Amino acid sequence: MYIMRSIRAMRVIVATTLLPHEQPEIVVSATRSLFPDWNPEEIPARRKYPTKANPIRLVSDVSSLEKLIENCKANRILDTALDAMSLNSDGDTTHFSLSRQAALAGRCSFVIEEAPVGGTIDVTLTCVNLDAYLAEVTYHTGREEYPRYPNDESSMNDDGSSSIWVSKKRR
Repeated sequence: MYIMRSIRAMRVIVATTLLPHEQPEIVVSATRSLFPDWNPEEIPARRKYPTKANPIRLVSDVSSLEKLIENCKANRILDTALDAMSLNSDGDTTHFSLSRQAALAGRCSFVIEEAPVGGTIDVTLTCVNLDAYLAEVTYHTGREEYPRYPNDESSMNDDGSSSIWVSKKRR
């Protein structure tokens, strides 16, 4: 599914892996907490444990990042969102992961290195001039004093640790 944002066509693909021991309804609920219109083609029924079933990759296009961005705004992590979402950007495509366990609790938590307990929600964005879009969608008034853009000198490090910068007010 492609959506129009201003003059941009954007594709948002959301995927997660259902492991044999996991309950499909919980995995779906966690994913839909951040992407309400996520609707993979086939959601399997709950399986009896133990099972020899293989993991299943559940994939669906979604129409927007709106709920995800609202969550980031409510929790005051828009700069973190900009950094995490643009960390793997090539200018037109990026991918990032979110903690499925945090999503189940109604929170957005970006996964930078190894996958956490509870699995991940993997997101791929494709859009012409994607970096400008990410800067726009994560905008907040603090950027009037401290402008930010993808992969700037204030971006988080590749391992997810914060970079150090000093506020003009504290000098």
